[in-house]
Amino acid sequence: PNPTVVLSDVRGYLQPRGNGDESLICPYTEDNFLPRGCVLRNTPWILGVAVYVGDDTKTRLNASTSRMKFSNMQVNLNNCVRGLLVALCVLSIYATIVSVVGEGGIAADSDELMPAARNPIIRFFMFCITFYHVVPLSLYVMYEMLKLLLAYQVNTDKQMYDPVRDVKAQARTAEIIEEMGQVNFLFSDKTGTLTANEMVFARCHCGGADLGEFRRSADGTEGGGMVETRRLLLSSKEKDPLFEPLLNMFTCLAVCHSVQVQLKDGQPNFTGMSPDEVALVQVAHDVGSSFRSRVRKKAGNTSEIILSGPGQSERKFTVLHELAFTSDRKRMSVIVRHRSAIWCITKGADSVMEGLLKEKFPEACNRDLTHFSKQGLRTLVIGMRIVNTQEYEMWDAEYTTARNIIDESKDERMAEVAARIELGLKLVGITAVEDKLQEGVPETIDLVKAAGIRLWVLTGDKTETAVDIARSCRLFSGNTTMAFATGAVDVEHAVRLLQDAHTSLSASDDTGLVLDGTTLLHAMGNDVCRKLIYDLGIVARSCICARLSPMQKLELVRLVREQNRRAITMAIGDGANDVPMIQGAHVGIAIRGKEGTQALQASDVAISYFRFLVPLLLCHGRRAYRRIAIFTCFYLYKNVVLLMADAIWMHQDKFRARIVFPEYLSIGLNVVYVTWHLWFVIGFDRDLPDEVACRRPELYPVGPERKLFNARVFTKWMLLGAIHGSIAWLVPFFLLGTYEYDKTQPCQFWECSTVVFTSMVFIVNFKLVLVAENPLSRITWLPTIGALLTYFACLGLLSYTPLGKSFQPTMYEVPTQVVASPQAWIAFAISIGAALSLDIVEKVSVYFMCPSKLQLAQQHR
Repeated sequence: PNPTVVLSDVRGYLQPRGNGDESLICPYTEDNFLPRGCVLRNTPWILGVAVYVGDDTKTRLNASTSRMKFSNMQVNLNNCVRGLLVALCVLSIYATIVSVVGEGGIAADSDELMPAARNPIIRFFMFCITFYHVVPLSLYVMYEMLKLLLAYQVNTDKQMYDPVRDVKAQARTAEIIEEMGQVNFLFSDKTGTLTANEMVFARCHCGGADLGEFRRSADGTEGGGMVETRRLLLSSKEKDPLFEPLLNMFTCLAVCHSVQVQLKDGQPNFTGMSPDEVALVQVAHDVGSSFRSRVRKKAGNTSEIILSGPGQSERKFTVLHELAFTSDRKRMSVIVRHRSAIWCITKGADSVMEGLLKEKFPEACNRDLTHFSKQGLRTLVIGMRIVNTQEYEMWDAEYTTARNIIDESKDERMAEVAARIELGLKLVGITAVEDKLQEGVPETIDLVKAAGIRLWVLTGDKTETAVDIARSCRLFSGNTTMAFATGAVDVEHAVRLLQDAHTSLSASDDTGLVLDGTTLLHAMGNDVCRKLIYDLGIVARSCICARLSPMQKLELVRLVREQNRRAITMAIGDGANDVPMIQGAHVGIAIRGKEGTQALQASDVAISYFRFLVPLLLCHGRRAYRRIAIFTCFYLYKNVVLLMADAIWMHQDKFRARIVFPEYLSIGLNVVYVTWHLWFVIGFDRDLPDEVACRRPELYPVGPERKLFNARVFTKWMLLGAIHGSIAWLVPFFLLGTYEYDKTQPCQFWECSTVVFTSMVFIVNFKLVLVAENPLSRITWLPTIGALLTYFACLGLLSYTPLGKSFQPTMYEVPTQVVASPQAWIAFAISIGAALSLDIVEKVSVYFMCPSKLQLAQQHR
């Protein structure tokens, strides 16, 4: 068949030519598929067949072009630039029309223009060139450089250093760095993200009773359940009614798994893809039923497991088939031969296991299941049965036929046949494993919720387990009004559950919502339900969703993005099952966990622990949003300041399309005089120390509420640019100006132009100082002084050197004439003072009369 992108989907078989014996057929499955980079263990050599090569390999089929993410600030910036381009065209069209219609009146006579400029089309392009600096060509370069600096600060932050792995946080992209300061919804995995993914066997139900505590106490003493179970098994008291159930229970745990073992100094070291399985095998070893080796037999696909204990005994089990766990099956089974008997051992979620048992769960079993779940423990039900030889042979033939199918029905057929042998099981017991919370998770969740971020925890665990974990990590408090929308059987039932939940939560402030995968399965395909789920997400401060598949996690992220286009979503997880959610959110965060690196490879930022979200959001995210917002407004503001002089002079000069500033002087505005130091003033300007910022979640909402960049803020900046530019031109022109224009040599007009341009450079630089959070700090003043000195150096280069005279003859020794003119000094002082007086009055008034939360925090830090 044609190859598919799914790594485990390998379909085909090898049959000797001319031989119809089905027993000689060798199927191609994931069990004997060797992907690139695999390592052979206990195998000296192999015979391989290269079936899919070139573009048909799994690697090439899974390769894709990188998916680019663009932040909302990037979109806003692009829209602003488009607006400026439109303004440039409109202004040029206006000037062209007036120059043609008002010729000889408000516009110069065409005889005064050069011949080419008499053509309206040529005149339009002349005005475009005159006003070109309204669109800063260096904008995107500086924008990306600033983002790279912000990403570098994330990568070097000691607050997010992990001493265990000796790594810091890693911003894998700088494109969405500022969106970490605007998060409205945070979607989090539970296992390995909120918890440490360090499984400890806690309790178990066997023989109709809870055996007690298996965990060690704080002083290191073994739990009573562990001690008593080991005593019973090692004493070999067959007469004890618990001996046989316990032996079966821990034998099943030591056999039904895919764990590998290595002996070090005689002691086994267990490793496996699932920490749960490792914990189960480990506890079996601790009580005396120890998994010692797994050896694959030379012929066929079987392997042999050797167990030692209880006591000095050694038992061998031949694994005939391993029916792997999948998210659809929610269980794992092994078919083994022990002596002359064939066993089918199955372990899985209680929701599917009860239907496979001969009898329903006894009351004691249900009671302990509920009790374990309410303690936040992860439960598994163990079942087994003896399969007679004839039944097994018939089933084995069917299963082999299903494995040899090469069309799309293979997986479905294999699951159907596998389920057949798992029926009629006898309940062996229930295991309960604890997954401890990571350090600092409750405090982190408190801060995230205090910052106004809605937190949704998405997990595959039972609802009771998920709710208990939610309480222990303070997602829900004791005073939280909770609503449950779980167990829906159809769409109408889901609608009723969601409506009832909305009614019960609407009247409270501290609210929590509980959903499950069954309800979402019916609800996500209905538009009414989707709207209700989003509305509930707004009403509830936090939500937990249990029994979810990876694609359901992605669907919830997509639902929020569809219902609210402005909302910024963040997803955090640690495993491959979190990859769809991480990729679907605006910002994807990966936890370096124990479930591989798939999440890390798909993420935008990688951190080691959930608690690192606090500095990531409250320090880096909040500052990045403020810095990018100020940068965008300021960068466009300074060009409007420069444009106003051109616009006013255009009217004074009767629309002749003549420039107002020396070309080589004005070019440096967007490159040198007010540009390079932005990287330092904005990039390193800190409003609060990190330790204070991490304690002030109330400062975060300025990002989600878009308070620093919106239509009102942008309009205010542009109006200030128009006012500052007008003052900077009109005051010097009133005192020094003349209409005598000579573009070949110095004259009084260029002296006035130099005063105006110098005033603008000072106004723009001082405006940056005023909007800085620490205007008196060295990181603000030293780069600003450096930028002004750079301007004077360029001015001297153009005015006093042969190179400058050849490039800009109108500037030759002009600064000398300006410095010698008292009117120039007066004009310089008045224009700067008049332009910035409004800004200074506003800043002082706000600081003392209605300070922001940030200013209050600065006053009381």
